[in-house]
Amino acid sequence: MIFSKKTSSKRTAEKVSSDNSAISFDLYSNLTYMAALSVGEPSRDLMMAKALEQDFKTGIFFRQVFVMTKRMGFDYSRAFRLVSKKAGAASIKNLLLRFAGAINSGVSEVDFLLEEAKVEAEEYNSTYLRSLETLTKWADAYAALLVSVTLVVVVAMISTMLSQLGEAFLLMLTFAMIFVTGFGVYIIFRTAPSEDIIYQNRRGPKHRRTSKRLLMIFGPIGLFGGLFLSLSYGLPFLLIMIGLGLLPCGVFAYLDNATVGRIDKEASAFIRSLGNVTESLGSTVSVALEKIDRRALGTLDPYIKRLQIRLKRSIDPDKSWNAFRDEAGSALLNSSTRMFVDGVTLGGAPDRVGAIASKHALEVALLRDRRAVSAAPFAILTIPLHFAMTALMVFILEIMVTFNSMISGAIAELQESSSGQGMALLPPLPVFQSQDMTSLGMITTVALVSLTIANALSPKFAMGGSSLLMALFGSITCLMTGFNMLLIPTIARSVLLPDAT
Repeated sequence: MIFSKKTSSKRTAEKVSSDNSAISFDLYSNLTYMAALSVGEPSRDLMMAKALEQDFKTGIFFRQVFVMTKRMGFDYSRAFRLVSKKAGAASIKNLLLRFAGAINSGVSEVDFLLEEAKVEAEEYNSTYLRSLETLTKWADAYAALLVSVTLVVVVAMISTMLSQLGEAFLLMLTFAMIFVTGFGVYIIFRTAPSEDIIYQNRRGPKHRRTSKRLLMIFGPIGLFGGLFLSLSYGLPFLLIMIGLGLLPCGVFAYLDNATVGRIDKEASAFIRSLGNVTESLGSTVSVALEKIDRRALGTLDPYIKRLQIRLKRSIDPDKSWNAFRDEAGSALLNSSTRMFVDGVTLGGAPDRVGAIASKHALEVALLRDRRAVSAAPFAILTIPLHFAMTALMVFILEIMVTFNSMISGAIAELQESSSGQGMALLPPLPVFQSQDMTSLGMITTVALVSLTIANALSPKFAMGGSSLLMALFGSITCLMTGFNMLLIPTIARSVLLPDAT
């Protein structure tokens, strides 16, 4: 099975090695999985083959080692040293060299892998916490960027009271706004911890399936319906229709993300209990699964019950466990249960294997809780901030349009009353000249659209999880921007021109 896979090139290996922050979690999971397998003391070939089946990103280096030993006749120690030369990241290079040294010195693979997994866990924990601190600081900076973009637009609006804005200045201002908002989103994306949170093998969890189905149905309806209405009623109806089309998908994506979060918290207790019960009964995992108390696992209860039913009906255990993982949709549950089931299958003591897998699940779940503490307030703050900034820009734009209209009316009235002679003194004073509001409206529209897109992406990048969460934040920002563009002008006119209303 391993030989049927295409051997990765040197270029791919360098790409995997080039980003330590992105592969840190993958390497930690890979080492923990191999440590769980090594408890049963299987042959090195079997342990490597099972690890390669998991398709870890860092498994490319172990795959090259495996191929060199099986096809070219190298011993493992030499193969590890040769492959380490292709690794760009110092952490992977040093790990491979230490592995070669441990094999030469006869160190127990169980002890070596457990120690390496522990060290990598500490490094991953430290990297993760540093990323969270950076994310918190940049989240505060992102709010300042939003205010800055708004101030730039306000200054441009006020400047129209004095003179016409040149085309070059308008172009520069437009690109500056797009760059500033895009830069803020990119920084949030880069500073947020990189990890796999969701898992899907076939159909996925119920809420996720529903979310995708609603996106396929209402997404196009909202887009094309909005385009049709915008031809007659303008951009606000396009944004409102897009927001309404994304809202059902976003709601179910949020429910799916919340369910995965609860499953991650229960994964450690589930695996630890299953390992202890299996060891105390001296039976198989399938039998022990019937004895654990599901009442302590509220979210996992229905998934475990369906797993028990499949195993009772003599369905293949691998297929049953794969269906269980797919229905739960948690990447952490997927990796930790594979550690436990495969480790026990290869002869490992269930309680020891369960302790390794449950510790991995617990550490990751606790780190994700800390991420939620940092990311959730930022995501919540972004919504009212977006509402306030877009409402302010639309309100000031309407003030400027009304003010310009009043000046145009005053100039026309003066021309009519003075037969044109009283206007001779006004040209040197551009403050009393009517202005072309098209350019100002264009700047404001670009700023509104930029903020709408940026404030839909940044909360999702900060929180992590399914990409479908962007539909939730996109729906909220589109609806807020659309309703502000639709309602604020009416409110502004009623304040400025009460007699007209």
